[in-house]
Amino acid sequence: MQQTGSQTPQQPTSPVKRPARSKNGCMTCRRRKVRCNEIRPICGHCSRLNLECRWRPSNSTLLANSPRGTLPTNRVRSDGNNNPRTLEISAQLSTSSAQESFDDVFNYASFMWDGSEIWKPPTWGNQDVSVIDQALPNATMDNVISSSIPSGDRALLDYFVQSVVPPIIAQVETQGKWASMRQTLISMSRSSSILRHAILTFSSLLLSRQGEGLADTTQKHYAKTVAELTRYDEAGHTPQQRDEAHSRASMLATLFFLSYTDLLEGRNELLHANLKRAFDIYQSSDKAHFRAVEVRLLSWIRMIDARAVSAGGEGLFLSEIDEKLLTYASPGSLEGGELGVGDQPETDIEEVLFDILYQPGIVFFQKVQSFSGRIAHLDPFHRRRGTVEDETEVMSIAAEISKDLRQLYEARPPLMDYAAAGLLVAPHVSSNLALTISRAFRTFLSNYHASKIHLHRVAYKSLPLTKETIESIDTIRNLANLLVDRDSQDMLPVNMLWPLLMWGSEEKDGDERAWIKSQILRMEKVATNARITSQVLEEVQKRQDTLNARQDIREVMEHVFNSCWAIV
Repeated sequence: MQQTGSQTPQQPTSPVKRPARSKNGCMTCRRRKVRCNEIRPICGHCSRLNLECRWRPSNSTLLANSPRGTLPTNRVRSDGNNNPRTLEISAQLSTSSAQESFDDVFNYASFMWDGSEIWKPPTWGNQDVSVIDQALPNATMDNVISSSIPSGDRALLDYFVQSVVPPIIAQVETQGKWASMRQTLISMSRSSSILRHAILTFSSLLLSRQGEGLADTTQKHYAKTVAELTRYDEAGHTPQQRDEAHSRASMLATLFFLSYTDLLEGRNELLHANLKRAFDIYQSSDKAHFRAVEVRLLSWIRMIDARAVSAGGEGLFLSEIDEKLLTYASPGSLEGGELGVGDQPETDIEEVLFDILYQPGIVFFQKVQSFSGRIAHLDPFHRRRGTVEDETEVMSIAAEISKDLRQLYEARPPLMDYAAAGLLVAPHVSSNLALTISRAFRTFLSNYHASKIHLHRVAYKSLPLTKETIESIDTIRNLANLLVDRDSQDMLPVNMLWPLLMWGSEEKDGDERAWIKSQILRMEKVATNARITSQVLEEVQKRQDTLNARQDIREVMEHVFNSCWAIV
């Protein structure tokens, strides 16, 4: 029988030849010793694995070396509207400092690359601007953005096309999958003005957070989006008319960007209203006919809802009945069907393994989010508390939540224990996979244990810590220490902010408190509310020490800062 795919010892003269690695590939692929497909500025491997795609400097003049405010010729649009303000915006969008600032400020959910020299989002600043659009086939500005759009808006859409994964979804979407979804959203915006204004609002907000003076532009596009949404609501469309007037996917995408903007801006009432609109669309639709893009958008909205509930939201998307559909996981299988003998896959085995090993952790983490809503609904801001009957009912509900938490833990991914213990090492997996999966799973597990501490502080506020809750505190402490060496200057993944807050609210040791505070403050560069969160934690600790009783974190927020906000 003819043998295929391998050689026997009796045939040493005919080795299987592997494709030679190109000398023109990116430096990252050459270091990893894999074949690069040479797509710039982010090659296929780096895009799928969220690697920093580094290239040798090109012969053309790099934008990073250009004087600030100088525009490359291929970025100036001949649309008859090159006014000074438009050119100023275009210059901001074209400079490397703008993108690097965006990476610094808005990557606070990107645990996959925090503290690592390899695993971090690619930046555009070290690339030749002339090849940026080559990384987005069929999604370049000329292909997906109408030339009739004013140049200022085109510049904002251009920025969106080049943006990295939005931080709130970074834990469930790789850079490559976000690039595909982003292309779909831009294409949808061509026929949906309300979605286009929502994208422009979000893109402008990102720039205004850098101090680039675009707050007026953000407000303008936000107002236009809301105005269209209000007219749409007042028309009283039936579900069928709604789908005809605007595609359901476009409306869900619009509400995602509006809700995300409200979350970042701290507009809690508007945030809750937009989440309610999205839930109404979900509830009135035939669940069996949701397209993949709609399921993905719903899963993103659900993550916003999980954060909004701590600021008084209803947590409509967090109910058990919706979890099967909304707990979305990208498929880990190779796209395009089975490989034939001799076929060359577009992804290497490490990328396939990454998807397969990583997805169960994502599902676990998304299920943990559901408990945020269930626990928050027990606090005095969501229900009546204080009477014997009230507290008895709360404890009964809390017992059910505790039972469900234990069941979730028992069904945790088998790999999680090995990752948490640091046992993912060669030869079982490569160092790249071990680093990313270990950090992610430790972060997921920390958030699980933070839910148990949260439950005790809400439902059993006046009772001593149980043995189980003490074990959760110890687990977060140990995982935090494994994630970052206490003697190093590395930053914890910012998804550890909530576990740190929960641990710190129960910690008595002064040295441990100081370490927790230092870790939260290190996140200030990428989490804009890190400093104020550390101040709230200090005030909670101070009041608890003085009164010898637990203090509600949200109550302290509102008492000291006259506001409350969602913790990432």
